[in-house]
Amino acid sequence: MSRPILLLRLVLFAIASVLVTVSCTSQTPDVHESRFMMGTLVQFTLADIEKDKALDAIHAAADEMQRVADAFTIYGDKANAVKAFNASKPGSRVILPEEVSDVLQTSLRISKQSGGAFTPAIGSLSLLWGFSLPNPPVQPPAETAIKHALRGVDTDLIEFDGKTWKRLHAETKLDFGGIAKGYAIDRGIEVLREHGIRNAIVDAGGDLRAIGSHNGKPWRIGIRHPRQAGKIFGWLEVHGDISIVTSGDYERFFMYNGKRYHHILNPASGHPARRSISATVIAKNATLADAWSTALFVQGAKALPLLNAKGMQGIVMDAGQKIYTGSVALVPFHLENSKAVEE
Repeated sequence: MSRPILLLRLVLFAIASVLVTVSCTSQTPDVHESRFMMGTLVQFTLADIEKDKALDAIHAAADEMQRVADAFTIYGDKANAVKAFNASKPGSRVILPEEVSDVLQTSLRISKQSGGAFTPAIGSLSLLWGFSLPNPPVQPPAETAIKHALRGVDTDLIEFDGKTWKRLHAETKLDFGGIAKGYAIDRGIEVLREHGIRNAIVDAGGDLRAIGSHNGKPWRIGIRHPRQAGKIFGWLEVHGDISIVTSGDYERFFMYNGKRYHHILNPASGHPARRSISATVIAKNATLADAWSTALFVQGAKALPLLNAKGMQGIVMDAGQKIYTGSVALVPFHLENSKAVEE
């Protein structure tokens, strides 16, 4: 992880998908702090608040986000309910904690709405590819192994009777990697608010939620260019309460025989999705934006009308580096250069 570099009040997170900028000089210095969790550097930026109060709030929010990460991860040795569900005998009933059950229900609903482009039932594929394992992959798995893991991806293989859950296939395993980070950010924001914070940004490696403003002016959020290190291809001006999440093929990937293999898998094929190289979703909370950014990345620009119909804003860059936006603009989007944006 690289350290933030301040340039004309630009806070640039070099490996993050979403880059935060502040638009003016504040009389009260911003308070910044970082925590490494959920496999990324989580950056807290609080404005117009005394440092001691800000740090107390940040520490409480970070602890809550770590709790969420521990509750939803399928990696590591620490036990949790998600791992227990994944290890349960197919057909047996499992009671999940209310929080996990709620996020799973949200995930299944988005999976259905997105035509399966996002799914929480991708655990076997995720573990097979191994992008989040201690030793990341250097070549793709065998096609036979991919086809075997795909047997469990169908969300119809997960059943809920209003109280208990069961999986119907041994290869059906949960993975909340496409939504838990957003949910953790939402929980972190709520804790900040409980501590009296009104102006803040929480940025977890491309999953971001902003509340309030920066000294009365909008926060400026830059979107990292997926093929030009340290550069952005556009930015958004936000204030109030808004979430911006970018999914890209440049954070976890390897090159094999001249081809890029990245961690955002297409549930239909079992291989890395190829329609996009960057997909950004702007929504009312980070949980929704996180899941839908994955769906938008997998489906590409053709999913923008669906996204817009649900009141969310999307920005997609395809493999040819052409940028597409939809008809809904919750916040202003500005291009860094003169390249045309297609709706």
